[in-house]
Amino acid sequence: MHGARMRKYLNDKIVTIRKRVLLSYVVFGIMGLFFSCQKKVEIVDVSVCPEDLNANMYFRGYVTDDEEELVSQIHDFNRKVVRKDTVDGKIVFVFESNGKENYYFRDKEGTVWQKVSENLSDRVVAYGYSFKKPCVLNSWNMLLKQTEGKGTKWSESVDTTFAVLTIRGEPQKIRYIHEGKAKNNGWQNVFIPQTYRYEKAIDAYWYKLSTLILNETTGDTLFVNRGTAHQYFIEKLGAVKYITDFIKREKDKPQVRLHGTWELVRMVH
Repeated sequence: MHGARMRKYLNDKIVTIRKRVLLSYVVFGIMGLFFSCQKKVEIVDVSVCPEDLNANMYFRGYVTDDEEELVSQIHDFNRKVVRKDTVDGKIVFVFESNGKENYYFRDKEGTVWQKVSENLSDRVVAYGYSFKKPCVLNSWNMLLKQTEGKGTKWSESVDTTFAVLTIRGEPQKIRYIHEGKAKNNGWQNVFIPQTYRYEKAIDAYWYKLSTLILNETTGDTLFVNRGTAHQYFIEKLGAVKYITDFIKREKDKPQVRLHGTWELVRMVH
């Protein structure tokens, strides 16, 4: 009888201990979830250009083929912040690049925006078309998003049509489609010619980029461009490098695989 009571007592003790252990796991699990949700996201202080009015940045851009042979001219351009202004109701920085003004800003969440203006009609002049009225695309493009830190995703898309004329003056309808998907790849090491070494940079990785230009009147595909890209941002310097790998196909021309680069090579204060 005494032995039966002892066994019952021990069994009850074991059950109690197991319940307490299980409860501890549940409590610690909830606490871990709570603290992970409260984890502070690192917002890196980067933008397009340094906000020093005396800083003049010099870049070079070029395109190579799969054999690393140069297939374009080397394009030199500069960037220099000249003032603050208000554009489209936003307080922005204005930088000049080879005589043209450009606008950008960084919002409270660390997202970097730049205004892009492009005459899409110019894209089809090379295929023998002309136009009476230009189709100008004006948009604020997101260059980098940081709201959720590394892994934050964003996208962009354009789908529009415009009118052009053939050499004979016949009206044609052109459709322009662009799509981009990107994510914040976090800190990466990238070589910067301006410093002659690898630097830590935030990588905006465009894992999908595609542009398609169609003649909807004739059904012809005039231009196709598909690939990926990386844009690198360094604290106190801004956007310092852009590299892209892509496949390009144009009407009546063979498909080619190309690699584009623009990068900071010199900065003068």
